[in-house]
Amino acid sequence: ANLSKPTNRSSPKAMAAVHPPVPLDLQRMEKIDVNDIKASAAFETEESIIESLETLPQDAGFYQGEKEADSQIEANQKRGLFGRIGRSLWGKSKSEKSNEKEAVAAVLACRSPAASVNGGIAIQDPNHAKLCRSVLALMIRQMGKNLLKGANVMNVSFPIQCCQPTTILEVAALQAGYFHQFLPSAAAAKDPVERMKYVVAAMVSAMTLTSGNFLKPLNPALGETLQVQYDDGSRAFMEQTCHHPPVSSFSYEGPGRAYAYHGYTTFDIGFGYNRMHIRTSGLRVLEFADGGRVSIGFPQDRWGNVFWGEMHHESLGGLDFLDEANGIRCAIRFAPEGGYKSMPSDYFEGVIERVDAADPAAEGTPVCAVTGSWVGFCDFDKVRYWDISTSAKMGAAAAAAGAMLPSDSTLRPDRRLLLETDYKAAQAAKVQLEEEQRRDRRLRQDAQALAAKK
Repeated sequence: ANLSKPTNRSSPKAMAAVHPPVPLDLQRMEKIDVNDIKASAAFETEESIIESLETLPQDAGFYQGEKEADSQIEANQKRGLFGRIGRSLWGKSKSEKSNEKEAVAAVLACRSPAASVNGGIAIQDPNHAKLCRSVLALMIRQMGKNLLKGANVMNVSFPIQCCQPTTILEVAALQAGYFHQFLPSAAAAKDPVERMKYVVAAMVSAMTLTSGNFLKPLNPALGETLQVQYDDGSRAFMEQTCHHPPVSSFSYEGPGRAYAYHGYTTFDIGFGYNRMHIRTSGLRVLEFADGGRVSIGFPQDRWGNVFWGEMHHESLGGLDFLDEANGIRCAIRFAPEGGYKSMPSDYFEGVIERVDAADPAAEGTPVCAVTGSWVGFCDFDKVRYWDISTSAKMGAAAAAAGAMLPSDSTLRPDRRLLLETDYKAAQAAKVQLEEEQRRDRRLRQDAQALAAKK
């Protein structure tokens, strides 16, 4: 199936212009009163959550979902070259212990204010942490063993109180906040290695902009759209093109169409013991006006300490880039095996290589080293291309009223009511939208069954 094009689209009438559009504020996060969601008395404290988890049967397959996710991350972290890159960059004249101290200090000196000392982005609002844990506790009571086996919870309907007043499409639009610093330079670069550096810096810097969303974004309805206009003249167009599994298609256009970033993403969620795994896949491609093309992979995400401890988000495993036409590949690994043990998990090492275009998966010839932290900076052979302390995010706005489709995310009644903290009405609007999606799905299935009989 061509996932880049919408099929069997649902009617957008449930989110049509019942209200005027809400101005798109990609940085806003409304406070949600924890008291508006009532957890079971059995899960009121961290100690009672731990006790309840320990009473669940731990058969051989109990943590299979967690083991599979961890195995995938560990496999991506293993590569002989990684772990040695950082050590060679910090010099060989000093002792190994001194090198490690210097390297860790450099990483800790340039970090997002929201960074966790152990790695990734930490939750900033203790009320949000309490709210998330109350919801997860209720889910454990309802799903029990299947949840902690790694069962996919994407089809679970979350109460509106644990959601933020933005959709998944709106969160995805955040990633373009630093594009204006890198992609115009990438488009102008004649050297494919230099272009690759700007592309890698753009995508690494984008990771901080979509992290920290500990309250769940609203799931887009099938056919729901989003149009965004950025300060530099670039635009984004998004659409939910599949509901089960959830697939979001996107297309960014740079100023003057100097570059285009497009593709689709899908993901599933599984739980382990005190952690949650997000497995993302799909297609990401960056194309330039001169015909250049770079394909981009996906790291794996993990929410740690979801029941107790400091709740935080980590990106782990690997992130790969490939310019197949020019035989240029970049591979970076987060928390690489063989690296310094005291480094936070957001630290990464990598290499840009020249590879055989006929066999791009084979080992290549290193061109330059890549080091950094996805919560702070990105260096190429010790030359800094991105530094969070000197980066300014560009603003964004929703499409003008005359250009906005009735299926735009900003027109959703439940989103508007959630912004107004009217949780009861927001929940009712959310349920109504979900019921309409189910009805439309049954109609499509009936039509397909009827067509199959003819």
